[in-house]
Amino acid sequence: MTEQLDADQPKNENVDTNVETSAKNSTESNSENSAEAKKEPAKAPITPAPPKVPAPSKAPKPKKPLSLLAVLALILVSLAFIAIAGLSWKGVELIQQLSNIELQLQKSEQGKAAVSKNLNQLQQQINTQTKQQQHTSQRLAQLPGADTDDWLIAEAEYLLRLANQRLNLEKDGQGAHDILKAADAILAETRNPQLDGIRGILAKEIVNLRAVPAIDITGAVSRIQAVQEQITQLEWMPRTLPEQTPIAETSDDKVELNAWDKFLAKAWKGLGKIVRIRDNDKALPAPLTPDQHYYLQQNMQLMLEQAQVALVRQQADLYLHSINRTQAWLSEFVRSETA
Repeated sequence: MTEQLDADQPKNENVDTNVETSAKNSTESNSENSAEAKKEPAKAPITPAPPKVPAPSKAPKPKKPLSLLAVLALILVSLAFIAIAGLSWKGVELIQQLSNIELQLQKSEQGKAAVSKNLNQLQQQINTQTKQQQHTSQRLAQLPGADTDDWLIAEAEYLLRLANQRLNLEKDGQGAHDILKAADAILAETRNPQLDGIRGILAKEIVNLRAVPAIDITGAVSRIQAVQEQITQLEWMPRTLPEQTPIAETSDDKVELNAWDKFLAKAWKGLGKIVRIRDNDKALPAPLTPDQHYYLQQNMQLMLEQAQVALVRQQADLYLHSINRTQAWLSEFVRSETA
């Protein structure tokens, strides 16, 4: 619009110059006519024709702005191009992923083929070893009594290990003795003279175990448990001092007393019911308090439990210590009638 206005400005200037020139010409012609009129007689005035003014050029119409539908269409077209580009990129990525998956499948197939090949080789080796084992078994079976002797010797070895475990861990001499006798009987079934030395050693061990006195551990533990149950029923040290038996009066002590002596005797007798004076050759034990009585019972229970454990484990020193400690407490804090 501004360019068209600028282009129209020189045209207007040309029109103005033409008007000015025509006006000048008219004034000059008027001045000449007036001079001639002075010379000539007056004539009717002649009016000059007005100058032709060129019609102004029409201003160009302004262009209409783009419509909203066109803008939306442009946006949709651009979005469609973007979506197509994104889909094409995703398609490329999917193609690459599919190619990678195909490569992995090929590798896995190759790995499976290698594994199956190794399995076939192992199967062949197993078959070969099985055939060799069968051949060896057939040769051993052809030997007279070979298979039976091997089984008997293996059974005897197992019994020897079991006897050693029973003797060392469980301290069961009688059980170990019986197991060794069973092992010797099995070796005797082989009738193999090469095993006579082993049978001689077994005979010595059997004799040594027979010389060891059998201990009834179960019965001893049961007796200790019975003593534990009787601890609460024991008569402990008295809470009060024992009463003294009164001394009987003899006939010699009976003397006639007067009234004053009788009064003193009655007063002394009444006072004797409140205060007692005793003479003892041995020191009397102090009575136990309830707390001391409870803790003493608990300590004796623990000592007897310790004696049971030591008896099962064949720990002679610990067993004797527990029993001696319990006996010392019984003799010190329990009355001799119940101890």
